Amino acid sequence: MNAETVNLLSLGLGAIGFACFAWPIMQRLRGQTEAEPLGSGKSLRSPLWWAGFVLTVVAIFLQRIAAQQMAGG
Repeated sequence: MNAETVNLLSLGLGAIGFACFAWPIMQRLRGQTEAEPLGSGKSLRSPLWWAGFVLTVVAIFLQRIAAQQMAGG
């Protein structure tokens, strides 16, 4: 894959990861989910939140790979 393709892939994964992070927050703000007690530590840590976390980490690594490819030639 060339650097531009890796860059676009990382941006796409980053956008999907952000959406996974934001969805539980938006649901809670709209009152569509049951609120956990404050300080419980699991109020927003749904499987969707963890998927967003993993996708964001992968996107960051791909972005670094793309930047190295662009700098290297």
